[in-house]
Amino acid sequence: MINSFLLSLSATQLRDKYAEEFSELVALAINSFDGNAFVESLRSYLMAELESRILNNDKTDAIEHVLLMLKYENKNVYELSKGSEGKIQTFSYLWSFLISEDLKNRSLDLYIDLYFSFMRIKKPKEVINDAGHLKKEMSRWPTGLDKEVIETRNIRKGKIIDLLIKKIEKKSAFSSKYYFSEGLSDEGKRKLVYHWWNESRFHLAMAVKKPLDLNLYLDNSLSAETMSLLMEAKKKNMPFFVTPYYLSLLNIEKKGFDDATIRSYILYSQELVETYGSIRAWEKEDEVIPGEPNAAGWLLPEEHNIHRRYPEVAILIPDSMGRACGGLCASCQRMYDFQSEHLNFNFESLKPKECWDKKLYRLMNYFQEDSQLCDILITGGDAFMSQNKTLKRILEAVLRMAKRKIKDNLERSDGEKYAEICRVRLGSRLPVYLPMRMDDELIAILKDFREKGEAVGIKQFIVQTHF
Repeated sequence: MINSFLLSLSATQLRDKYAEEFSELVALAINSFDGNAFVESLRSYLMAELESRILNNDKTDAIEHVLLMLKYENKNVYELSKGSEGKIQTFSYLWSFLISEDLKNRSLDLYIDLYFSFMRIKKPKEVINDAGHLKKEMSRWPTGLDKEVIETRNIRKGKIIDLLIKKIEKKSAFSSKYYFSEGLSDEGKRKLVYHWWNESRFHLAMAVKKPLDLNLYLDNSLSAETMSLLMEAKKKNMPFFVTPYYLSLLNIEKKGFDDATIRSYILYSQELVETYGSIRAWEKEDEVIPGEPNAAGWLLPEEHNIHRRYPEVAILIPDSMGRACGGLCASCQRMYDFQSEHLNFNFESLKPKECWDKKLYRLMNYFQEDSQLCDILITGGDAFMSQNKTLKRILEAVLRMAKRKIKDNLERSDGEKYAEICRVRLGSRLPVYLPMRMDDELIAILKDFREKGEAVGIKQFIVQTHF
């Protein structure tokens, strides 16, 4: 249980763990004048260990991994999200952590990651590609199928439904489809909300959009520090969107399963809040100026609809509700598009306009007329936020484009043929955020596309969950 154990440690306890497992490493830090001296001492120590293992025919990949990281120490990199230069100081931070007397307000993620890197050096493990071994390893942690987890989440669901009933009774800020008839009994209201719970549109209509509401739905269990940070995000107009279903997955009790990973998707970090408002892009290739090639050299037909980093694949972001999500992830790499409000949660404004079909045809021409593109990733936002009829139209357009590309190649000589479409991916987190979106009609659309796609050389059709 070492993973969850480390996550539960305080900064002081984690440093004690370093001293217990890596006494040589801690000694190097104590005997180093500053971070740079520590880096040089660590590099010399690892090089000697590397030579020894090579002589003994022992595994060296873990040492080589850390030496590669050391190679980039103190290098300046341009941080696109902030628009400024930054220096890589991974091991200088580690030196400070190991020798500092004041460990307050330190994020421990980096030091936990490095702990595992050094543990791989100390105790090399053979990778076992065995299904039985994998199942045994996975059984070490609770899952959503465990009886205790199901019971806890059912209790949370019931409490959330109580709050939803009160919200609907106030008849404010929700879809007119969800209301109670005059004179409906309390039991009738409860049955009706339990029925609505299985509709994805209900969760979108009832999504939590304010920090105070989030705390309410979590039984006011959020700390003062967390609430202060979320209120700061609200002042910066940072969007906030969590479905009731996703909230039912969290555990607010002090006992039971650890929900830290699930929770981390909806609670913003201090660094993200501080950066929000000045984010330009996560990847430099995603910064697009109309009429000019992006950082990878690709000239794109639309500033927002197509992103491209690699020769063989391009991302398609439709002008539809696919520009929204079932929840805003704290780790979203398109946070800059939410910042500019190109991606948002105003569903009415995201419905496709009449000109969308013409624009879609023009975007498909980009794939058809490119000699290297063979992989299309339809995302957003979220591919499954598009309505079924809209998603069907997009997939049908992809099929027609793939057929045209094959037909065009018949007239090209060998050596001049273009890459044909062989993979289509749908980027979505709704299987986790909003599993009730996976309805029979959607499944039929996906099945139909897979079968027709195979006939035109689309060998891979994947729902890419991004989790």
